[in-house]
Amino acid sequence: MSETLKSWLLLILLSCVWGSSFVLIKIGLFDGNGEVRLPADQLGALRVAFAFLALIPILIGSLKYLNKNNFIFLLIAGICGNGLPAFLFAYAETTLNSSITGMLNSLVPLFTIIIGAIFFSFKIKKIHLIGIAVAVLGTFLIVQEKLVGVTITGAMLLPFLALILATMCYATSLNVIKYKLVEVKSTAITALSFFMISPIAVGYLLSTDFISRIQTQENILPGVGAILVLAIVGTATAVLLFNKLIKMSSPIFASSVTYFIPIVAIIIGWIIGESISLLQLLGMGVLIVGVLIINKVK
Repeated sequence: MSETLKSWLLLILLSCVWGSSFVLIKIGLFDGNGEVRLPADQLGALRVAFAFLALIPILIGSLKYLNKNNFIFLLIAGICGNGLPAFLFAYAETTLNSSITGMLNSLVPLFTIIIGAIFFSFKIKKIHLIGIAVAVLGTFLIVQEKLVGVTITGAMLLPFLALILATMCYATSLNVIKYKLVEVKSTAITALSFFMISPIAVGYLLSTDFISRIQTQENILPGVGAILVLAIVGTATAVLLFNKLIKMSSPIFASSVTYFIPIVAIIIGWIIGESISLLQLLGMGVLIVGVLIINKVK
């Protein structure tokens, strides 16, 4: 199997996993009546802690890569690729709907080439920008119907900024992994990056009222269960695959996974009985064309 085909298969698999992750975040945040299960900050910390526990078997063999040359870059990968986004996305989803989240998430490839050009000598070509523009247009066509009637309020400003910061964090981590951790295996990058941020996450979690919530709050256990699944499948396993994809392809192609998340959401909706419009089908086609254009450049 060629590297290109493997990259596409990984991209599709990650899209399915991360496209479903937003549902698990919602379950972790709220119950069926809209009552809070977990505050966003506790959800983010718990997600990081659970993911680290799942990665412990890999950690022992990865410690050899933890040296003075890699330390700062592994720390950046941990904070920007896993730590901050776990908190920022949970916070944003307390206010924003999934359509807006999906649209803003499509900024990751754009920030990837900007950060790559400024800090990592990445050469931006016109075809990169054309591909990103086409893919963003496809994303907009997919979610456009769900955006109709949505009123932008002042209360959305901070969640908007949180999502934009999260996309910049992802873009930073992508470039660091590709250009500064060349000799480190993708599995080691994943395990060590979580190893470096998990003490902070666990310490913060224990400083909150999380323990008392577990003991007294009736609706919290389904939320904790959802975050456990999210951490193992949607975080630890997915980040392992994503870091492998970055190594196999390019940061821009790997970041294209953010474009496919709205497609997964639409398909999940169709499976549970929602309809798919011609505009959404058109958007899917346009989006795929955009990603194909991006992938034309090595």
